[in-house]
Amino acid sequence: MSTASDKFDVFSGFTPFSTVGPYRAADYWQLEEGAPYELLRGRLIMSPSPTSLHQIIVGELYGMLRHAADTSEGLTIPSPMDVVFSDDTILQPDLLYIAKDRRHIVKDRVEGPPDLVVEILSPATGRRDKTEKLDLYAKYGVAEYWIIDPATQVFEFLLLDDLTSGSGSYVIQQQPDDHYRSPRLPEIAINLATFWAEIERRLPKT
Repeated sequence: MSTASDKFDVFSGFTPFSTVGPYRAADYWQLEEGAPYELLRGRLIMSPSPTSLHQIIVGELYGMLRHAADTSEGLTIPSPMDVVFSDDTILQPDLLYIAKDRRHIVKDRVEGPPDLVVEILSPATGRRDKTEKLDLYAKYGVAEYWIIDPATQVFEFLLLDDLTSGSGSYVIQQQPDDHYRSPRLPEIAINLATFWAEIERRLPKT
């Protein structure tokens, strides 16, 4: 049985945003279903399986965002879910949230920018999440981006300063305490101290 790496010259490094690789959506759709790849500016990027801590954080955040979606008729979806931004860029955020009035972008895949994307850093993906993917989420108009570092238990809450021009940049939302409520999605709020305490409780004991 052929694999994605048999079909494509998989790129695992980092490239300047001024260049676009050779692959497009038509190539991406030839990958086996569930293959751990993203298409970043024409380059196929593979990520290893996430750690248990990563998945515990995803599960806890999904429950929180699902509750917000239930109260607002929005929609939250965990990875793997393709988000199609362009013919050369198809990403899979760890979590995404779409407000009620934009649920029309959800088809077999998500066709366009979610209102919120969440990425949880890992040694394999951290640099990419904070550089390439940050740049692409801004370029394609993702209004809010959360970057979570499990090693330091730090959330970065980023808001796009311009939703219309395609040239906006993210601004970090400073928090005076452990409580955060999204300025653009008021149904979404998190108590960070409570969140990390719950993550610690759920971690397997050694």
